[in-house]
Amino acid sequence: MTNATPADRSDPVVRRFVLVAVWLPVALVALAVGVQLLLLPLVPSTVAVHWNAAGEADGFAPAWTQPLMTMAFGLGIPFLIALTTLPGLRRGERGATYRLMGATAAATSALTTVAFTVTFAMQAGLDSADDAPAVWVALAAALAAGALFGVAAWLIQPHQQSTHATPAPATPLALAANERAVWVRATAMNTGGAIAIVAAVLVVAVAAAVTWLTGAEPLLTWLLAGIALLLLVFAATTLAFHVRVDDTGLHVDSVLGIPRFHVPLTDVVSAARVEVNPMGEFGGWGLRLSTGHRFGVVLRTGEAIEVLRRSGKRFVVTVDDAGTGAALLEALVARAATRS
Repeated sequence: MTNATPADRSDPVVRRFVLVAVWLPVALVALAVGVQLLLLPLVPSTVAVHWNAAGEADGFAPAWTQPLMTMAFGLGIPFLIALTTLPGLRRGERGATYRLMGATAAATSALTTVAFTVTFAMQAGLDSADDAPAVWVALAAALAAGALFGVAAWLIQPHQQSTHATPAPATPLALAANERAVWVRATAMNTGGAIAIVAAVLVVAVAAAVTWLTGAEPLLTWLLAGIALLLLVFAATTLAFHVRVDDTGLHVDSVLGIPRFHVPLTDVVSAARVEVNPMGEFGGWGLRLSTGHRFGVVLRTGEAIEVLRRSGKRFVVTVDDAGTGAALLEALVARAATRS
């Protein structure tokens, strides 16, 4: 079980996450946009904004759009990461994933701001965007900046340890020898996780639309459209599940029918109610793997049923009234054992 106590804004973990995931991107974007505005009179009115696999410019846009795109990408992704991660940190949840998210926000902002600024700067003094040089220098600078700021952001943040104690089996419900009992609940992803998934779908879909409208290579457009479709299918099949405990075991089924998970009664060693921290223990929401041979349908922070299987693996599903579900599962296992 994880024990999280609310953290105030003076907590060093929260403060340093905000520093690297919010204030650092703000500073990087402000500097990049400032440089681009100074260069704006020196670049062609239309600039190269996309390069093909050979490093040659093949997409163009008005020069004034570059600072706007820098702000959108340099701040948009880090702010989305902060929006979905900060609530858990302020609740007192901890784990290496939170630290990684802060580093990712900083690295993403550095990579995008450097890429946009260097590609803009190398067109200063050109008569036409058609004369834009190859993108390789800008790409190398952007990757180096992303790596540098990502590592620095990781080191700036304090070490975070997520703990998970071995859960105690639930107290079995009292069941008569021939009494039938079924426990049914519905569970859905929390708001933060749903926002993150939907936002990812929208970002990729918009990127696909932009590549199509700007005449980019069809392969790239189809690739982005395919990724958007896969994300949409993932969202539709993992946002909500039905959970049922009956005399055949534990059933966890997506509202669309797939995926479906079943832990047979004969495979259950014990069942317990646990408290789950999705980011700290599983690295996020959805269908997740974790340390300790744990697999989970993890849709939100809070109570969950955790089943220890005969293989030693653990199956976790976050759901309301998990204590009752675990207690009934324990009772059904105990009664089945007396009949065998």
